[in-house]
Amino acid sequence: MLQHPTHIRRAVRVLAMVGELHKRGYQRLRVMPYMAPSGTHWRCTIGAAELFYRNHGAILSEIAASDSDDQATAEVARYTSAEDNHYFGWTDAEQDNARSLADKFVKRFSRLVDRGKGWDYGYAGWYVRLQGLADACWLPVVLSDYTPVVYDHIPLTDVRPEEQRLDVDEAPGLPLPPPGSLQRDHPG
Repeated sequence: MLQHPTHIRRAVRVLAMVGELHKRGYQRLRVMPYMAPSGTHWRCTIGAAELFYRNHGAILSEIAASDSDDQATAEVARYTSAEDNHYFGWTDAEQDNARSLADKFVKRFSRLVDRGKGWDYGYAGWYVRLQGLADACWLPVVLSDYTPVVYDHIPLTDVRPEEQRLDVDEAPGLPLPPPGSLQRDHPG
């Protein structure tokens, strides 16, 4: 499970970058956070609302997930903590904060950000809650090889250091985001 402090900080920075994009008017961009099959790396795929399922607004269509690797024409963007600080494969982002990452994202994922343009206050409001939980070291994980898909909330992984965890702490809740726009439901 993801426990390295720099990997956690970078995952939170990617989520903050999407929050920054929402502030700039790209609220139709959504995230699908999940774990790599090994369980050691946190991943996040970013896509437009129409690529997310109606019955689970945080799961991206399998077809979209296999999209092009050319960032300028890609329908989705993929981040993995395995890349360290080479966000989205960028070798010039090692020192970037969320705003700088958002600047690069807009320039480099031009087709994706064009599809993500527009206002979605329901999703953006939900996302503020997700971002607050991530800032407190509760990372969202909607898909993993070791747990089934949940359709009534977003599972959160406690990535706080051991010394900050207390036996009495209860995991905070995060409901599903508003439905996506994909005209079919996620099978499951």
